[in-house]
Amino acid sequence: MARSAVPTQMIILPIKEEIQIDNLSTKEGQAWSQVLDIIERWTGFRRLYWGRHVEKTGEVHLHIVRDSLHQHYALLASHDWQVIVQNLVILGVDSATALTVRHAMISEFSPNPKSLGNGAPVTGTAIYLTSDPAGWEKTWALWTSIVSTVPGCIGVTGGWMVEPVEGTLHGSYIVYVGWDSIAVHDSYHHTKHFRQRAIILREHNTGFREYGHVAFAHSRSRREANL
Repeated sequence: MARSAVPTQMIILPIKEEIQIDNLSTKEGQAWSQVLDIIERWTGFRRLYWGRHVEKTGEVHLHIVRDSLHQHYALLASHDWQVIVQNLVILGVDSATALTVRHAMISEFSPNPKSLGNGAPVTGTAIYLTSDPAGWEKTWALWTSIVSTVPGCIGVTGGWMVEPVEGTLHGSYIVYVGWDSIAVHDSYHHTKHFRQRAIILREHNTGFREYGHVAFAHSRSRREANL
């Protein structure tokens, strides 16, 4: 059974791989830390985690969990957001229009998943464009019961996106699955086990977008948050 969904803000930032934002001894690292400090201080903060996209190394993916969706939107409309954008200029992000900002209600579909900054070396992700929301929820529930037992899979999460993707009328569903490595994930796609069951993932959707992997290697949490 899925754990209660949490409102998650997902920001994709175009930051070149050579810019060492994880190194506090650099001005870029200090600017990035200041960005995270502002995000952490904002109302309703529970947790944040971030890392680089493995296949698109010039992308940094930052996720923030808060108590409510409204708090995410309030930050985007605040002066603090403008300060964040100013700091991002130091990291080569010219303006807020260079960012991709989305929101989703993320749930856990396996016990203590290590995806999403909880220890998985890589997290596989994709956005499914749904044609039948109720049918897709049943499809995803079935698939999670299967993939969570695959050796090397270490956590299944996902949820409905708030903003439409490609003008979808019925909704978009983003998935995040933790893996021991990309090699383990890719190898699974060539197994008989996967071939016999892959048809499940073609039910109640019109395809997927943005398949890839993110190495969510960094995180911060509010101590009292029950995550």
